[in-house]
Amino acid sequence: MIQPTQTMENTTEVPYISIYDRPKRPKGRPKTCTLSDEEKAQRKRDIATTYYNNNFEYVRLQKRIWLDKKYEQHT
Repeated sequence: MIQPTQTMENTTEVPYISIYDRPKRPKGRPKTCTLSDEEKAQRKRDIATTYYNNNFEYVRLQKRIWLDKKYEQHT
């Protein structure tokens, strides 16, 4: 028979862990983009310019409709 030692006697005791001591999860979506703010802004400008050039007629038509509605509301 094995004689119980000091450490074996304490195995049934579980240390108290407070819920406030747990590390909190970060809020929001994970940050995966490695671009700087200026690079992000330049990327958005490039995408907008490409869209405008590829859909030039549609964009002009939408702008004309928007301006017509704007002037109708003021008159």
